Amino acid sequence: MKLRTIIATAIATAAASLHAATVNVSGSITSDTTWTADNEYLLAGYVFVTDGATLTINPGTVVKGEVSTGAGAAALVISQGAKIMAEGTADNPIIFTSELDPLDGSLGSDRKSLWGGLVVLGNASINSRSDGEAAGTPAQDQIEGFSVSSDQIPLITFGGTNDADNSGVIRYVSIRHGGATIGTGNEINGLTLGGVGSATTISHVEVFANQDDGFEFFGGTVSASYLVAAFCGDDSFDFDQGFRGTLDHLFTIQIQDEEPGDKAIEWDGATSPVTATPISNVTVTNLTAIGLGTSGTGDGSNAPINPRDNATVNLHNSVFVNYERGIEIESDIGDVAPVISSNLWWSHVSANNTAANWGTSQGSSSDLDATSYFTTASLNNSITDPMMKSIAYDAGSFELDPRPSGTDSPIWSLPTVSITGVAATDYVGAFGNDLWIRGWTNLAIAGYLPLADVENPDESIGEDFAVDIVRGSSSKAVNLSSRSDVTTSSAITAGFVIGGSQAQTVLIRGIGPSLAEFGVANPLSNVKLQLFEPGATTPLVTSEVVTTQSIGLAAELGAFALTPGAEDATLVAVLAPGVYTAIISGVDGATGNALVEIYELD
Repeated sequence: MKLRTIIATAIATAAASLHAATVNVSGSITSDTTWTADNEYLLAGYVFVTDGATLTINPGTVVKGEVSTGAGAAALVISQGAKIMAEGTADNPIIFTSELDPLDGSLGSDRKSLWGGLVVLGNASINSRSDGEAAGTPAQDQIEGFSVSSDQIPLITFGGTNDADNSGVIRYVSIRHGGATIGTGNEINGLTLGGVGSATTISHVEVFANQDDGFEFFGGTVSASYLVAAFCGDDSFDFDQGFRGTLDHLFTIQIQDEEPGDKAIEWDGATSPVTATPISNVTVTNLTAIGLGTSGTGDGSNAPINPRDNATVNLHNSVFVNYERGIEIESDIGDVAPVISSNLWWSHVSANNTAANWGTSQGSSSDLDATSYFTTASLNNSITDPMMKSIAYDAGSFELDPRPSGTDSPIWSLPTVSITGVAATDYVGAFGNDLWIRGWTNLAIAGYLPLADVENPDESIGEDFAVDIVRGSSSKAVNLSSRSDVTTSSAITAGFVIGGSQAQTVLIRGIGPSLAEFGVANPLSNVKLQLFEPGATTPLVTSEVVTTQSIGLAAELGAFALTPGAEDATLVAVLAPGVYTAIISGVDGATGNALVEIYELD
């Protein structure tokens, strides 16, 4: 394996890669271009990829937008005929964010509208214009909110006749803190897709703290999977203008702040006329949606779903929790009734967990009664506590875990609906045992998600302590080495991050007495090594010995051997993705110079 060791005296983060240069980007990209992870790219104003060019963005690349609004808002637009090839990985996601973001998760969920967002425009068919004007033949529109000159109108136009159009790949991408107003009365979405065709690939994309919608699909035929909309200021997912596609494994969590979330899904069909073709037809399966979790005003503003405007609705195998109540089906839904089955519904207001309350829209008095979705047994819509492991809305809590809490959770037992083109699951909602939002999302970096225990937590390690080593993981811990003095009032603290989405084995060594072999003066005579989760006062595990297992692993890694019988300390732990801290102190008040090392094993 390749061993990397870096000197560190403070917490290292997964996003703390060093960039060789900042590359300023403005205007149009008219030829094939590649952005690489050794640079940081700063967007100024509208940046268009056009003239059939392909923008390739390598894994681990960071793209930032200048703090901006109005006609000067920073936004990246992939125009018709151009492509974006943004293929990140679980270990090295591509990040779009504000220039204010230090990439360590410290920029809060309330910091919205700091730049624009990512817009992709294609040649797939749409059915109407957003302004209600005649859409033409073929129907085309200009994406909402932009203020451009007449010669730039083609750059923001979408819609056509090629439903198999290919606008590229967006995979393992995190889009953060966007939604700036880019035109009069319009904020941009985190990821805007206008007329995007079915040959486009969209998977594992997060939108975090966007001012407007998380994801909005304006017509087109693209399908997508593994999408995250966290703490957005409007709808999490929005469908418009004849969108036809299948979306699976979606997760959203909304928050009550100055810009609280609205619907989990706003399900629009067309503008004018609402009967325009092609008729919207969207299938959503395996969605987990967590609402505001507050009582609200009782007006249904945080209703889970809002079908309307002649939309064809297919909603299955999903979980809705912490919404007050209400499915808001508007009277212009058309002749095809929404198909809604095999979903779990649960309000944080216990009195609202009845068919009558969930079937009441709380919106306009003309909205349709949805009670039958809960009283028709064959539909398997269950008003039942999904028994998730935990729900949390705070960064650094490490308590957001929307997986089922155990085998008794109805997430496992509710009958599922088979969806063409989507792999069958034995659970409803976005999560079974796999918390796939770990590692690559800002939710993970900012400490919303849980940390897994090491083997034998809260125990002191003895000579024969050993753990099963994880091999073949694609995750990589940050490897570090830090040397300093331990006193009676201060210890050595070394933070590190397990990135990616898989558990990782780490070897941690606290070295004191053996430093004398290298001529280090005043080495720490007796070492205590402890491993902590952030904010914890009780260590996961403590060691005051060199374990037998660590000796062989150190030799495998090429690390120098420890002196037999010396009172150094080591431990081996299997850790889930997240942030950890190793602390080196002296046994019984011992002081002196010590070294802490943290190695990845793979």
